[in-house]
Amino acid sequence: MMITINEDNLFAVIIKGSLGLLAILALGGWALFSLKVALGVLAGGCIAIANFFWIRNVLQRILGQLPANATSYAQLRFIARLSLTGFILYGIITSGWFSLAGLLVGLSIIVINIITLSLYSALRAGG
Repeated sequence: MMITINEDNLFAVIIKGSLGLLAILALGGWALFSLKVALGVLAGGCIAIANFFWIRNVLQRILGQLPANATSYAQLRFIARLSLTGFILYGIITSGWFSLAGLLVGLSIIVINIITLSLYSALRAGG
């Protein structure tokens, strides 16, 4: 079954692919390594996907505002997102329940999925 990827469904394809990849990597980390690795992958993946949602939401709101309001709105949201992510990551790293390597793999899930989709699209187009 071929799925056509276009601008209308790109976000949904990235999210679904990332969730699938997150499940595979978390289960693989648990089966091949340990529960700490699986929890690290799961925590990192959830943070990455939540950040991706948050960035998209902020960008949609910015595009609907006047340019003067958009700058301060974007700066405030960026600082809030970065601060919240930093506090969460600090708590995860210092808790001792999560593997740092698994966390880094989980945080890379969106990037891995976007690279995979780019290669897929390039190969489908004959490039």
